[in-house]
Amino acid sequence: MLSIVIVGDERNIMSLQTKVGRAVLDLGDLIKSNVVGEIARAKSEKRLTLSDADLNTLANIVAASIETTVRSGEDGITRLVRG
Repeated sequence: MLSIVIVGDERNIMSLQTKVGRAVLDLGDLIKSNVVGEIARAKSEKRLTLSDADLNTLANIVAASIETTVRSGEDGITRLVRG
């Protein structure tokens, strides 16, 4: 188990938790955008054969899965900052 030791007052720790949490969520948004974009690109380049409805469904499933995973991970990562 990884643990992080932070020396400082409670306000600084909360600020760091907020920054770390935001960075994790931003990374999740970037991953979602890139993965969904690559799926759409593959369809437009004829590497995937999907209807527009199927593409939309697949993009929503992938985005929701990434969102759930990142949110779960964000809690654990910010807990590490708390110590």
